[in-house]
Amino acid sequence: MPTPPTPSASILKVRELLGGDPTGGQSATGGWDQAWRANATPWDAGDVQPAFRELLDERWADVGIPLESLKDGKALVAGCGRGCDAAFIAAHGLDTLGIDLSPTAIEVARSHLAQQSNAPQNITFEPADFFSFPLPDNEPFSLAFDYTFFCALPPNWRSKWGRRYGEVVRPGGLLVALAFPLDGSREGGPPYSVSEEAYDAALGDTFEKIYSRHPDKMAKEREYGRDKMLVYRRR
Repeated sequence: MPTPPTPSASILKVRELLGGDPTGGQSATGGWDQAWRANATPWDAGDVQPAFRELLDERWADVGIPLESLKDGKALVAGCGRGCDAAFIAAHGLDTLGIDLSPTAIEVARSHLAQQSNAPQNITFEPADFFSFPLPDNEPFSLAFDYTFFCALPPNWRSKWGRRYGEVVRPGGLLVALAFPLDGSREGGPPYSVSEEAYDAALGDTFEKIYSRHPDKMAKEREYGRDKMLVYRRR
């Protein structure tokens, strides 16, 4: 198990802004929005996560479900932040919705997308609460991607997270989760330390795990073993 790094100043700032409330206060002035306004966003790499790019571009055949079979539905990225991962999915041909509790993050995502010369057109960013937002056209999603969202929630919220994905992902649809940080039994957050078993438990019998692998490509300066790519199929 990798040794967890000492929390950076930006992580400590996020914890201070949240003040123990993972929802950020449920308002535009909540902690998550303040973090974006203060540029205290250590989770924001400004680009697609290398592990996610590796999965879609190099290892998707190992998942065993053709990406084409999901394109009759839409994709969801909750806690989308700058929206790089959401735009990456859209570029692969799936209509994509990126949501974030922070209106400032959504402004950043829209601005970032507008600056791209080859930006996909089949993508929408909206400020929304993952746990209560209405499904577009009342249709669940065929694909969802979760990264630095699960780990932002206190452990006692994880079962709620799993139940909600059971509502927003259609039967036969996929939930792709980049599990991070796999730091063992350490206290404190966000980010809270996670484990593959924690994802399994939160999703319960509603999802079947069909892929599990440590990526070969990781974010810059990240120690091998702190990430794991997981794919679950909605039963």
